[in-house]
Amino acid sequence: MTEVMLFPLGTVVLPEGKMRLRIFEPRYKRLVAEASKHDGTFGICLFERSEENPRGTLSHTGCLVKIVDFETLDDGLLGITVVGLKRFALGRIRVDFDGLRFAQVEWLPSWEIQHLSDDKQYLAQQLKRVYTRFPQISALYPQCYFDDASWVTQRWLELIPVELHHFDFLTDQNDCQQAMDYLSVTIDKE
Repeated sequence: MTEVMLFPLGTVVLPEGKMRLRIFEPRYKRLVAEASKHDGTFGICLFERSEENPRGTLSHTGCLVKIVDFETLDDGLLGITVVGLKRFALGRIRVDFDGLRFAQVEWLPSWEIQHLSDDKQYLAQQLKRVYTRFPQISALYPQCYFDDASWVTQRWLELIPVELHHFDFLTDQNDCQQAMDYLSVTIDKE
């Protein structure tokens, strides 16, 4: 198993996905500094709080990401852009002195490229509409693969709110089929 630094969030990025992050907490400034000294990578996983667990719960799966850009934001904070590299399953987690989490991870295989069937084309069309309506998201993707079911599915899982237990079930699969079925009943055809 490999140990990675963790950045838990209320949203995720998956392989080939991109995300912009604002870095302001000292522990995550340290994460960025440490990642930059090495290969620029760290892990992102889903974090969810509930009344039953106010301290929060981490997803069982996450994604190794690489920092691909830095910027100083208008408010003076550090902004980074990351790209998703590969999925992992979380193992043992340890918490450092400042609250930064580290996890032992086991790498999961990437979802293979799959042709998007005719009856699921509306998922790609709706995703195109989202990208048109929100140019800040589409700017992250100069190259889109709307004919690849795996790519379309992973972009939707990054965009829509998914409860942690559903996210873990869907992202723990060996291919995108279960996630595609989930999206088929979640995303409107119109």
